[in-house]
Amino acid sequence: MNDDNLPLFLFSPLAIIGAGLLLSQVIGVLMQKRGLPKLYGAVVAGLILGVSGLGVVDGTLLTYFQELLNAASALVLFEAGRKMDLAWLWRSRAQGASLALGCVLRGGAAFALLAALGMSWSEAAFIASILIAVNPVVFTSMVADNNASGVATYAAANTVGLSQLVALLALSVSLAWLRSHGAVPEPPFLDQLMIQGGKLLLGAGIAVACYAVYTVAARVSSAQAGLRPGILLATLMMDLGLCSVTSSSALLSLLLMGLLLRNVEKRDNVFQAQIKTVQDIGYALLFMMSAALVQFRDVLHWQVLLIALVLFGARIALTRLALVPAQAWSTRKKHAIALAACSLVSFSTLVVDSSISNAAYLSATAQGVMQGLLALNVLVAPAITWAGLRLAGETTEGNEA
Repeated sequence: MNDDNLPLFLFSPLAIIGAGLLLSQVIGVLMQKRGLPKLYGAVVAGLILGVSGLGVVDGTLLTYFQELLNAASALVLFEAGRKMDLAWLWRSRAQGASLALGCVLRGGAAFALLAALGMSWSEAAFIASILIAVNPVVFTSMVADNNASGVATYAAANTVGLSQLVALLALSVSLAWLRSHGAVPEPPFLDQLMIQGGKLLLGAGIAVACYAVYTVAARVSSAQAGLRPGILLATLMMDLGLCSVTSSSALLSLLLMGLLLRNVEKRDNVFQAQIKTVQDIGYALLFMMSAALVQFRDVLHWQVLLIALVLFGARIALTRLALVPAQAWSTRKKHAIALAACSLVSFSTLVVDSSISNAAYLSATAQGVMQGLLALNVLVAPAITWAGLRLAGETTEGNEA
């Protein structure tokens, strides 16, 4: 936080975050009334208060609220996992394979393009693994704002969860490679790979254990559907805390918690309805933080911007290309799915972008490209996702069933 911009007695760190959320909600509601995506309220608030605006929200301030951001990320990753229907992905064959192929094409093409532009193979692989994933904050917010429901929305929701899972696995390998080949001496690649793999396995084990605790607690208390969300939320916080103290993969753990709830839990679940307001605030907080960290002075270089634009456009095109074998969706639905899955995420949480500035093992060029992608994601991804859902005709304003 830049203490020179505003007097210290005027705002505390908590007041600044609260003021930002208030501003994002007011602007978002006003935009929604005019038929625009509500999430842009968080974008505007973040740009006003962030490093490219008043400078009162920056990486330093975010360190005060890392646990809060982790909790918001936990809900986001949990929800992404809860949307994955493993039975449908397996039964649908061509459709499920097309969604998986899209993950491979997005990562592979990004790696080839970045390597061809002269970036080191380790950095290209690292960024490419990040670009596999679709941002659950953007997609889920746009779905909620538009009350979207239908085959394209369902497929895109599965894409979000599947892409997070594939990206986490790819990121573990690429991060091990990057650290073992960086300027700062690190353990060799195989040792790094064992470390990253151990974090994933431990995170998965914590998810299974916490889900078992949730199941036992719900059955021992004979909790009805309306009471189980409280038990589940407490279990999610326990999962997040255990991952934090063990340095295991909280991302994978919370994703698996959602996946287990969707694919193992057989009883009626009203978790989404019970905490919708909390999730909406979490989405606004995370996206506001992303917008606050956009540094336009580092982005407004035509080379960086051009690379970011090519990567961003290529992701959409390759997602659409991967859908060609799937015959169950019309051409229009396929276009809609590709557009709805346009958003991207960044390093570490795959949701929160604050760690970009701490990625000291990335070159200036790589960090510039990531900043350019972040700027595009904040400014245009919500609008493109919103347009994709409208194109599918599955929103409350749509005409096509």
